Amino acid sequence: MSPQLVRVLTILLLILIHLFLFRVIRAVWVGIRPTRDTRSRANPFVRNYRPANVLIVRTPETLNGQRHDLTEEITIGRAATCEVTIDDSYASQIHARIFRREGEHVLEDLGSTNGTYLNRQKVSSATSLRTGDHVQIGSTVFEVMS
Repeated sequence: MSPQLVRVLTILLLILIHLFLFRVIRAVWVGIRPTRDTRSRANPFVRNYRPANVLIVRTPETLNGQRHDLTEEITIGRAATCEVTIDDSYASQIHARIFRREGEHVLEDLGSTNGTYLNRQKVSSATSLRTGDHVQIGSTVFEVMS
């Protein structure tokens, strides 16, 4: 083999190793990062406190049962700035948002590449959420509960 080919292959191998290490570090970071828990803001001494609606992860199986409170507005996506961060290659950085309008929660796709689905129907405009609805972003499925 020529020395130039060996050098190119060495550089490519180093790039692949760095990409692999980046993915491992990112996966570990997502696993150990504390989730944002808005329930801690509620006053525990108020008697008839009822929690707001929640999103419960149904798939992937490794996250099944994970709960996210629905506040005035939450964003869902891969970005660390999102209130609900999902590690899904089919999700956009800031994929969708759920916000409160006229006393109800509304789901809106934020121009994602792969779309947001509500009960297996693609969301094309802001759509009201009901208890029992299933929201799918990439391969991650949430269920809306009260």
